[in-house]
Amino acid sequence: MYPAYNNTKLVSKVYLLSVYHIWHLQNVVLASIILLILGLLVYMLSYLYFKNLYDKKFDKWSLISDLLIRKAVFYDDEELNGDAMIPVTSRAEKLMSNKHFRKLLVNEIMSAKRSISGISADNLKLLYVQLGLDKYAIDNLASSRWYIRAKAIQELTVMGMSELIDQLYPYTDDKNDLVRMEAQSALIAFYGFEGLHFLDTVTSPISNWHQIKLLQQLSHLPPANVEMAQWFKSANSSVIVFALKLARIYQRFDCYYDIISCLDHSDPTVRFESIHCLNEIYIEETSDDLISRFIGEVLKNQLAIIKVMETVGTEKDVMFLLDLLTHENDEIKISAARALVQSNKDGMTSLEKYSNESNQSINEIVMHIKGEIAA
Repeated sequence: MYPAYNNTKLVSKVYLLSVYHIWHLQNVVLASIILLILGLLVYMLSYLYFKNLYDKKFDKWSLISDLLIRKAVFYDDEELNGDAMIPVTSRAEKLMSNKHFRKLLVNEIMSAKRSISGISADNLKLLYVQLGLDKYAIDNLASSRWYIRAKAIQELTVMGMSELIDQLYPYTDDKNDLVRMEAQSALIAFYGFEGLHFLDTVTSPISNWHQIKLLQQLSHLPPANVEMAQWFKSANSSVIVFALKLARIYQRFDCYYDIISCLDHSDPTVRFESIHCLNEIYIEETSDDLISRFIGEVLKNQLAIIKVMETVGTEKDVMFLLDLLTHENDEIKISAARALVQSNKDGMTSLEKYSNESNQSINEIVMHIKGEIAA
């Protein structure tokens, strides 16, 4: 009897203890959830509070910035004679020590500067210098972070700070791609085609994308015959490629023999661009220069030569093109047939005659070219 009673009592104690532990654990979990909710609530309220403070401060800063810009834009020459300065409130002057306000103000001034010109644009530059914002940008040029250097160069470019060209020029060959791009674009923005003289010294590659951007920038400027001879001899292949593009686009026939010299460059990309350039800039002997180099070229450049022959080819080049109809590469055969027809008024006759006389079956090529002409 007593052992059974003791066992029952022991089980009851274990049960009660288990219930207590479960209850305690539930309370701990519940308390943790409540604390978490309270923490989130405090965080959200704090975030909304400080965001509201920041928004109010930002609105005040925007108003001050807008007033400064309006004053500058609507001042005229008579009001800014001599050493006169644009009126700046003491509140604005105190805020100039705040980097967040400066960032806002600079962005607003740059945005306005991009959209206006003339006296108003000059006044914005005056305000920019008067507030010492140019000095902060110059300091940022020495930053170890590339994006800060790039932003500083872009800022000085937009504000037309051409007097700082000596500080900007070294960055045209910066180790960072985007910093180089901003600096090179700055020189063109300040000096037009004369600004291209960074090509004299740049050793880093100029990407195809950046070449396109530079050409777009130049397209908005009046053409100028800058001296280009040294660029065709550059140790930087991308400089030569860019010079060839400039020569082709701006029809620089005075560079013809420099272009021809590039046909013998060790870089196939340079040779390709020079071949492409000769499609626009050529003389009577151009086809001879191309034909003499055909055998030693890579396939891409051989096809480019045949393509140019459509423009520069003459009757004396017919045999060269006919010989290519027996080439092992089908793309070369078709390209040669097309060039033969395009470069010679009797090209189709010559092609059909060769098809009839030759042991090689090129009837399909003839039909293909006729189809292109008909289309």
